Amino acid sequence: MALEIVWIFLIFYLFAGSPPPDVGESHYLVKAKHYWQSQWCAGDLFCESRDAHTAFCWTFGWITRLGSLTATAWIGRALTWGLLAWSWRRLSWAVVPRPLYSLLSAGLLLLFLRNFHLAGEWVVGGVEAKGFAYVLVFLALEAIVRGRWSAALLLAGAAGAFHVLVGGWTVIAICLAWLMAGKDRPQAGALIPAAVGGFVLALPGLIPAVLLNQGAPKEVVSDAARLYVFERLSHHLVYHRFRPEYVWRFAVLLAAWWALVIALRKEANLQRLQLVVAGAVLIGLAGVALDQGLSIRANWIGQSADQYELLAASLLRFYWFRMSDSLVPVGAALAIVAGIERLRVSRPATANGLLVTAILIAALNIADVCYWRAQQREPGAILQPRPTADSWPRWWLAPPHVLAPGATPVAQWRRDWQAACAWIAANTPQNARFITPREQQTFKWYAGRAEVANWKDVPQDAAGVARWKQALNLLYPRDERHRREDLAAESDENLAMLGRYFQAQYIVIDRTRSSRAIRLPLVYPQFPEDNPSFEVYRVPELKTP
Repeated sequence: MALEIVWIFLIFYLFAGSPPPDVGESHYLVKAKHYWQSQWCAGDLFCESRDAHTAFCWTFGWITRLGSLTATAWIGRALTWGLLAWSWRRLSWAVVPRPLYSLLSAGLLLLFLRNFHLAGEWVVGGVEAKGFAYVLVFLALEAIVRGRWSAALLLAGAAGAFHVLVGGWTVIAICLAWLMAGKDRPQAGALIPAAVGGFVLALPGLIPAVLLNQGAPKEVVSDAARLYVFERLSHHLVYHRFRPEYVWRFAVLLAAWWALVIALRKEANLQRLQLVVAGAVLIGLAGVALDQGLSIRANWIGQSADQYELLAASLLRFYWFRMSDSLVPVGAALAIVAGIERLRVSRPATANGLLVTAILIAALNIADVCYWRAQQREPGAILQPRPTADSWPRWWLAPPHVLAPGATPVAQWRRDWQAACAWIAANTPQNARFITPREQQTFKWYAGRAEVANWKDVPQDAAGVARWKQALNLLYPRDERHRREDLAAESDENLAMLGRYFQAQYIVIDRTRSSRAIRLPLVYPQFPEDNPSFEVYRVPELKTP
């Protein structure tokens, strides 16, 4: 048992072991650090917005007090991956109680999560609240496989304490599975104590979520939901905006999963699990129906785009596709290993051939991840806001990427960015606030200073979203010149005015975007060759007549 868990942990490490910070770590761990040390990044809009993941901050965030954010990320990854490996081994063993099969099912899970997701959901990655929630989801699924419905409800409720949507949707999927289970289910009355217990366990996640918008005017809440759904996170939430290839590839996985369900319908334990997966699929289909129905309704009655988005956002903001994205890969991976094991009885040669094929495919997926990570050893949080020609995988046999003339390689950009942030951390007051470049989300991680706003760090409460959007509109207008030159597109007078308006003492300019001479007081670098990519300017005080 212990050996299998260690091997699964290593598989997860190979899959997700990119340098910190990953795309979510620069968001979650920064918030957790401020939660425990309120003077750190004091005045930052995102850090001082309302907390939506109190349980995560309480149970893990305190580690940020003991060391650097990078060290915290590695500790959190080790803990998360270890718990996920342990819980996945339990779930896989409940379906197929044979040594080493859990390694194959884990590899297949990662294959399907990486290559067949619909809305961008992941399970094994950086340190986030949902990583801990999925540990409890796996344990809940194991309980379902073993026929322990009450335990499953309690565990899913506990998952909701860490991530209210992951836990909440899992509870609903279990309830739908119970409805579809027929005679293979306990009486409803017998589950009431567990349902109540699960609700109580979920309160640490549910209460902060309910209180996020307390006191905010109704129109602010509605508009914040519209911004959140249609401007910031439509790639996760709005079905008709998903990339067509994502829809089709998920449809392929869904069809394969359904074929496996039919083929293995006599496996009672596995079928209970697949009913939960079916419940997640029904939740996703409800999200599709809402999206398409609201769109058709808007066209039918001639509703304006703003009216449609205000109505649709109130319903689409609940991540309808999250659990189908994660549970269909779970159901498919476990069905494949169960099917191979069942086939060993009647057709051992065929089963062995399929086993070798499955192992090779799962291993190739891990090898592909490791190959491209070796080609581009940059943190995910660096690559996400600044995709360049040399920052994303290409076909193995394709010629190397060629950067545009004058373009800065992402590795050089990252080194210059870290150098600028290190200077800021060492030479500016801890309570200083900065206006920062558009194409970054790691300023607080590296510099430990407050910033006015960035695209990644969207608050969770309506009032915070409104302030965040106002700041983005003023700092980063959407016209072509600002997209090309970033902050340097503004005149010196406007830059100083923005600094004073947002009570920022410094402005960081990305010199890879513009070479325009800026006449504000330059504080870094002392010599241009010290940092060709970034400059830090002090916002001058307003002169009084």
